[in-house]
Amino acid sequence: MKSLIVFIASAVILAVLAMAYPDVLLSPGKLTKGHNSINNDCLACHTPFRSITSVQCISCHKQSDIGYKTVAGAFLKKNSNKALFHKGLADNSCVECHTDHKGTFAKEVTKPFRHASLSPQLRNDCIACHNNQKPKDSLHQFAKGNCLECHQTTSWKPATFDHKSLAASDLKLCISCHKTERPGDRLHQSVSTNCAECHRSSKWKPATFDHNKFTASGGKQCINCHKTDRPGDRLHQSVSTNCAECHLSSKWKPATFDHKKFTALSGKQCISCHKADQPSDDMHRQSQASCGTCHSTTRWKPATFNHSRYFRLDSDHRANCKTCHTDSGNYKKYTCYNCHEHSQSNIADKHREEGIYNYQNCMKCHRNGKAEEDDD
Repeated sequence: MKSLIVFIASAVILAVLAMAYPDVLLSPGKLTKGHNSINNDCLACHTPFRSITSVQCISCHKQSDIGYKTVAGAFLKKNSNKALFHKGLADNSCVECHTDHKGTFAKEVTKPFRHASLSPQLRNDCIACHNNQKPKDSLHQFAKGNCLECHQTTSWKPATFDHKSLAASDLKLCISCHKTERPGDRLHQSVSTNCAECHRSSKWKPATFDHNKFTASGGKQCINCHKTDRPGDRLHQSVSTNCAECHLSSKWKPATFDHKKFTALSGKQCISCHKADQPSDDMHRQSQASCGTCHSTTRWKPATFNHSRYFRLDSDHRANCKTCHTDSGNYKKYTCYNCHEHSQSNIADKHREEGIYNYQNCMKCHRNGKAEEDDD
């Protein structure tokens, strides 16, 4: 019985203390700086035995004044950068975003804002709250009041834009919004302001260009737009300005070149254009012949060299080039005196016995290494 009386008395004392000093016995933490004046007055916001409601909040914080006036009713010197959306919220929605007893800084007691808390009308009229955050560029001047058409509710970027939402008349005036993104080259200065003729609405590249449509009014002067793309080699300096003679309109390579048309005008001096392609070995360095003697006009390899035109390398004459061409600097020079019984004195005696005194050009008579050339 005595213990029951002690328990009841203790409970009464605790209840009285809790009512008299709730900030000491029940407070879960510090209040924000703005609530310092009610730091010890729990009943200013709390109703005993009931959870806190927004009724107490809006008794001090009028929703239509948040961002414009202080709690005391004085106008703010400068409007806050915060979105002025509180006037569109329901009266009982304060506790959805705000709490307290988490520290003295306001950011520590604010939960993420949910746009779902807004009324349907305000959710579709974003600019009513975000007017001070609207960029001043030409694109946003055309945009309507519903930011959700391009932006998410969590962050401004990344953003999407549906060009189909533009009016038909505005859709062809891309440059009105994208003027700063237009390249300064001659090509873009010549085309229309409808970027959609070449570009997609999602990104600039890859892009397409209808050369057939452009050349119909600008002739075949490709170089007017592609001057910076033209290589500085001798070949491209010699050809016309119509790139389409060799190149496709979709990409530069692969390219074709009609050598028959070109060589008809400038002879067979292939090396005038292909000097950089000439190998550095002795044979090619000394050769002054047309590349077409050994190579085709489509590619360098495979290549052919018909040595039989000068001397057939058959039988015992399948020798190394240096055996006959002792001067590595001039393959036009040769000698037959480095093999067998061939010596200059023996050859001279033998030919004089036959009454032959002009025997310096061996290949004139000996095309295949025989003693004398067949009649046929």
